[in-house]
Amino acid sequence: MIAKKEILFGGLMVLILVFSFYTWYQDKEKFAPGADIRNFKTQGELDRYYKNLEKAYKNDTFGGATPEETLQLFIDALKAGDTELAAKYFIPEKQMEEKGKLDVSKNQGFIEKYIEILGGDKKVSKFPDGKTYEISFFDKIGNQIHVERLILNNFTKVWKIESL
Repeated sequence: MIAKKEILFGGLMVLILVFSFYTWYQDKEKFAPGADIRNFKTQGELDRYYKNLEKAYKNDTFGGATPEETLQLFIDALKAGDTELAAKYFIPEKQMEEKGKLDVSKNQGFIEKYIEILGGDKKVSKFPDGKTYEISFFDKIGNQIHVERLILNNFTKVWKIESL
């Protein structure tokens, strides 16, 4: 006959296994850094999102040691027609969205014009925090035609494109 202690122990082990599987499964769900956090219904979803986002930043090594180097890596990827690589120079939250935009631009023949703009006259502005830069681009007569903002990934110390 099975003792009450053995039944209790077996039940406890089953609960531990179920909880462990549930935790593992939650961590293995596909993480979408660009998810709209306004759609989260629980604090747990929000906490899990920020935990995974921090992990994405810690693992993100795509970028240069300076904003200018990241910009050049981005331009080189565009020149090679590699929109997947080019998108990796954006912050994790925007990589999927920007990949889609770059693909559309490539398919419509606009990448060459974009590369031309990025290779033109520019002015770099450093924000007081030292972790944000804006690069302004100008046409041949001095009109500002484009701005890119880059931020420092504090975990990996590479510069990422935050916005265009």
